[in-house]
Amino acid sequence: MSAPPHEDPTSGGRNLVPPRVTVVGDALLDVRATPVAPIRPGGDVPASISLGPGGQGANLAVRLARRGVRTRLVCRVADDPAGDLIRRAIIADGVELIDIAAPSTGAVVVVLDASGERTMLSQRVSLLESGLPSASVASVLDADWLVVSGYVLLEKSAGCSATGETPRRVVAGCSLDPAQAGQWERAARSLAPHLVVLNEDEARALSPNSDDVAELSGHLGERLGAIVVVTQPSGAMATLSGEKLEAVAPHPSAVVDTTGAGDAFTAGLVAGLLEVPWPPDTSALRATMAAAAELASAVTAVPGAQGRVPGERGAA
Repeated sequence: MSAPPHEDPTSGGRNLVPPRVTVVGDALLDVRATPVAPIRPGGDVPASISLGPGGQGANLAVRLARRGVRTRLVCRVADDPAGDLIRRAIIADGVELIDIAAPSTGAVVVVLDASGERTMLSQRVSLLESGLPSASVASVLDADWLVVSGYVLLEKSAGCSATGETPRRVVAGCSLDPAQAGQWERAARSLAPHLVVLNEDEARALSPNSDDVAELSGHLGERLGAIVVVTQPSGAMATLSGEKLEAVAPHPSAVVDTTGAGDAFTAGLVAGLLEVPWPPDTSALRATMAAAAELASAVTAVPGAQGRVPGERGAA
């Protein structure tokens, strides 16, 4: 197996060049099922079923690496067939893997309907239950940007303290039950994030009394002390320096699978902001939001959370 482009294979796995981005989050086995007839309780319904790599952390890391960003992923996978599949896929895309041993590899069953919308049944493996090993902590500190999966913030030990300007800290949203919203927001605030990316449902779970999406973005930005970008199927909305910024997503000719589209948006946004002074001005943020929305839209037109799209490194 070849080494990632930014890793020296003679250095015993030690990077000579630090990553631009470290992602902390899940790497899971995706079991993707598309029934060809309505599901019936107690029935046996034919379906198209496939296996592949997934998990929010892995999805983010792979999309960044395919855009030429030096990327490291801190995750937990086991020494089992599912873990082997995930490791091979992630490393083949050029991501450096910091693999914390796990008793078993997590998995998510993705059930797709005829419109490409998905319902997920998840079995996560807690990333922080034993704390991060020193090598993982070091990997966070030597990156320019840190992206934390929102699912990690739901773990009981997720709270931490972070200050300073580097690394830039990004929090990705996750599916939230309203009862979890307070815990999630406290954990997110403890990271002192610079940027938070949420979809509209996640944002409304955190701020149920806000009316439109621009108001959601502005209110949450004040509470989290960050630029908050709220995504929708039609694009995204943010508020910066009191100005409302909107990006419109191109409508794909056919929606095949929405899994991973939000992760692709976050990755595209981070990749576009890497070379921009912080905080970005409104034109830079608007342009990166538009490019991220275009990437997310393209992802909905291919199967799988990490399905390759035109323009990504390695695409045919």
